[in-house]
Amino acid sequence: MKLAEFSVKNYQFTIIIFLMVLLLGLSALFNMPRGEDPPFNAPIFVVLAIYPGAGPKDMEELVAEPIEDAIYELDDIKKIITDCDDGIMLMRVEFSYGVDVDSKNNDVVREVNRLRTDLPEELAGLEVTRATSSDVAILQVALTSDNAPYSKLFDEAERLKKHLEKVPDLKKVEIQAYPEQRVEVRLDLERMTQYRVGANQLLVALQSSNLNIPGGSIDLGSRKFNVETNSQYEALDDVRNTVIQASPEGRVLYLKDIAEVELQDEDLTHVARYNGKNPFGLSPC
Repeated sequence: MKLAEFSVKNYQFTIIIFLMVLLLGLSALFNMPRGEDPPFNAPIFVVLAIYPGAGPKDMEELVAEPIEDAIYELDDIKKIITDCDDGIMLMRVEFSYGVDVDSKNNDVVREVNRLRTDLPEELAGLEVTRATSSDVAILQVALTSDNAPYSKLFDEAERLKKHLEKVPDLKKVEIQAYPEQRVEVRLDLERMTQYRVGANQLLVALQSSNLNIPGGSIDLGSRKFNVETNSQYEALDDVRNTVIQASPEGRVLYLKDIAEVELQDEDLTHVARYNGKNPFGLSPC
């Protein structure tokens, strides 16, 4: 007996089977876990190298090729895609699906760390990142003000970040569109010549004045005290009052006597806009 003929003759049974399949499908539809960015363990890793001042060709020859040669020796390599630009190399390493992702992550990290001593010493950064679908920004918050300085906005952004980081489902919170600060020292060469101060002497004075070295302890028998020797810079005035040299007569030469010290913004890597204003950005993910 053909299936169609059986279904027509026994239509009651056919309707019951159809309704059961329909209910099963509806149950699966409403109970199936769903997500905008479902997590998956992709065997994909990104190697990032930063070499300030190096051109694309130098990045390829000195950094990319040695890393590629080492990683190609690993098993289950599917493909490697490398992009080299001025001062930066971005390498995408993809393994065949079905491998142990954690094991491959350890292999890539091990090979990159093993090569670190053979790569140029001037490398400013070398890191391996595991690709994951959960590293996406789910919300962006803009902080703006008509008259508040950047430092005040940054303090408020830090405070809000600490509150958001307490949310259990958030992985991390990043502050964006804020220029990093640097201390700029502009030397007065004429005054340096007048006081007979060389650039190396000034550099040594700055480095030795910004240290935090344990001072040990003092044992007084019944009591013992720890000695703290903290000379790290905490404000611009600390930098300005750095002692460059002192004479036997008691005259002290400070950095502010031969240089101007100011706080400057680093170069912006990207610019954010919100209703025509420059905001701070918070990106929780």
